[in-house]
Amino acid sequence: MKAIRLSALSLALLLTACATVSTKVVELDPGQKYPPTQRVEILLQKPTRPHIEIGLLESTGTSEADMLNDAREKARQLGADAIVKLDTERFYVPPTPVYDPLYYDPFYWGYHRPYFYPSPYYPWGAYSVVGGYYSYRVQSVAIRYTDKPAAPG
Repeated sequence: MKAIRLSALSLALLLTACATVSTKVVELDPGQKYPPTQRVEILLQKPTRPHIEIGLLESTGTSEADMLNDAREKARQLGADAIVKLDTERFYVPPTPVYDPLYYDPFYWGYHRPYFYPSPYYPWGAYSVVGGYYSYRVQSVAIRYTDKPAAPG
């Protein structure tokens, strides 16, 4: 029974961790609007081609690849041709005790427990510990090339 609950908690944390990518966008010149682009490159250093910076992007999450893809989509909506990755920070979130009233807790259930909740052996009382994980923050800048080549055809 304890293994089933532990695997269900692990699955819930895994699904939550996969969906927790967020990107904040700051437009450098909100008055200047560009049409969305079809593709956005990800660069690790500033290009030598002439360009202008159109926005700052800051992504947070647990997977650097997912964060860069989310930043790419936001930059595409801004009208950027590329994003330049500036900085990556990695943070460790330590294990945290979480109150879990499904385990026997005399202050929550009283001394009479419903029959469908078996009384497990749980050394921490009504608290369970959620394991630690790594979180990332990626800062990048969206750029637009000023010397666009002519469209073929």
